[in-house]
Amino acid sequence: MRLVVISDIHGNLPALEKAFAFIEKIKIDGIIWCGDYITDLLLSSEVLEFIRLKNKKYKHWIIKGNREDYIIDYHKKVSDFDSVDSTGSLMLTYKSLKSEDIKYISSLPDEIVVDIKGCPQIYVSHKLNNRVKYKYNVFGHIHKQCLFIKNDCKYINPGSIGQCYSGSPGLEFAVMELVGGEWTSHFYHLNYNLEFVVKFIRNSKLSSCKHHWSDILIKTLETGHDYVDDYMEEAKRIALKCGVSVNKQSDIPDKVWDFVYDKLIIGKKQ
Repeated sequence: MRLVVISDIHGNLPALEKAFAFIEKIKIDGIIWCGDYITDLLLSSEVLEFIRLKNKKYKHWIIKGNREDYIIDYHKKVSDFDSVDSTGSLMLTYKSLKSEDIKYISSLPDEIVVDIKGCPQIYVSHKLNNRVKYKYNVFGHIHKQCLFIKNDCKYINPGSIGQCYSGSPGLEFAVMELVGGEWTSHFYHLNYNLEFVVKFIRNSKLSSCKHHWSDILIKTLETGHDYVDDYMEEAKRIALKCGVSVNKQSDIPDKVWDFVYDKLIIGKKQ
C-alpha cells in the first residue's frame, strides 16, 4: 500500500503536473490532499480541475486549507479581503474561479481520517493539530518537509508542491508506504520548469498588484525561502517603529513597503 501526500499547491499547475509525471511512474494506491490548492499563481481553477480528474482515477482523501476558507468566506460575504495588494492574489483568484470551483472547495471537510482496512489510521488536517490522538498525523501549511514523533504520535508534513520553503527551489511531496504493518515516509524534492512559471507571473495580472507582490512571490519561488512572510513582518516592524498603528496590512504606508522591498529584494541583488 502506497499513498502520495500532497499539500500547498497555491495555483502552481506546472509544478503539480511535474509531480504527477513522477508519481504515476512509482505506482500509488491513493492520494492524500492536505489543502491550499489555490491562490498566488493564477491557475487555481486549472489546479482544481486537475485534482478532480486525478480523484476520478485514484482513491483519495481530501480536505480544504486556509486559502480555500478565505475564498469561501469572501463568497459568503462573511469576510472581506484587505485592501492592500498582499491579498491581490485572493481577489484575482476569486474572480478567476468558476461557480463549480466554489461549490467544490465549499464541499471539502476541514479534517479527515484515512481508514483503510488492515492499515493504521492516518489523521489529516491542514494545520498541525496535536490535540487529536492518532498514531499517524499528516498536515500541511508550513511549506517545509518534516517528520517528528511526539507522545508516541508520528507527524508528517510533505512540504509544498507550489511554493516550498526548504531553502532550495523546486516542488516537494511525500509518499507513505505500509511496511510490516506500519506507515513509513519517503520525502521527494523535484525541479520543475521554474523559468516558465516566473514568465507566467510577470505576464499575469499579478504583476499589476501594488507593493511588488509578484516580485516577492518570484523571489520566494527562485530561492525556496519565505520572502513573503519576511516582507510582511519587516514592513509591520518598520511601520510600528515609525509610530504607525498597524491593525491590518493596509495601515502600512506605501513608502514603508517600498523601503522594505528595496532592503530585502533589491539589496539582495547587489
